[in-house]
Amino acid sequence: MIHAEAVKAVQELLVERGIEPRQDERWGDYVARGLDMSDPQAEAFLYALDQNQSVEEACVAAGISPDRGKEGMLSDIARAIGRAIGSLKS
Repeated sequence: MIHAEAVKAVQELLVERGIEPRQDERWGDYVARGLDMSDPQAEAFLYALDQNQSVEEACVAAGISPDRGKEGMLSDIARAIGRAIGSLKS
């Protein structure tokens, strides 16, 4: 399970980037849409980051390319989660 602080940090970053949740949209679907990946990929990516893995390790866990993120979104998500839970692995 992903820390509540990480969930909040991800949501704040998505909103900051202009990605608002839709009415009645599940959080996992919202994040997947915001990261432009499937729900299972988003969950695996966020869980890996929450477990203090690097962006590259999280991408491997999710089965995605580190180049996939829009405008550094994947790295920004990693930083936000790291700050939220007090750790970040480069």
